[in-house]
Amino acid sequence: MKKKINIEGMTCGHCVGRVNKALSSIEGVIEVDVNLDEKKATVSMEREVSDEQFKAEIESSGYKVVEIESA
Repeated sequence: MKKKINIEGMTCGHCVGRVNKALSSIEGVIEVDVNLDEKKATVSMEREVSDEQFKAEIESSGYKVVEIESA
């Protein structure tokens, strides 16, 4: 299962790395692809992870979650 997360506040490669690290730290996440140009992250999971958990990890890294949708 996959989710797409629209994120505001990413401006550079360092931002991409921080978001990637935050999302990769969530139990159940098996792959993360963060796209700076689209300001979006695509996350593959081996089990269901709540939107609230994704939002908390991203926002604790200093970025804003705009929308989370199933991919």
